[in-house]
Amino acid sequence: MLKQHVNIETQIQNLIVLIQSSALSSAQKEDLSCRLRLLQTSHISTLCAQSSKAITSTNLRYILCFLINMDVPDIALLFHVDTGSVYSARYRLRKLFAQEPVMPF
Repeated sequence: MLKQHVNIETQIQNLIVLIQSSALSSAQKEDLSCRLRLLQTSHISTLCAQSSKAITSTNLRYILCFLINMDVPDIALLFHVDTGSVYSARYRLRKLFAQEPVMPF
């Protein structure tokens, strides 16, 4: 469990660095970084434990972006992918959590 908390914290910090070095506006960078800092690792860890398979680092980054309500075009810009790839990632993640009645993303 501690290992998962450390992984989540690491991914949050990596996303903050990625956001700060992106082409987003200064206001967006500050807002998204602030939202990421407010996430609780224990809450995310509990969420990840409910998935039907192990959560990869890439999937965890997508989950974090979805949890802070980041816009799909901004996620695509951040990860250098097409917006369709972001929608596909969301779909794949929903399938991992198929047993849950309400999805947080």
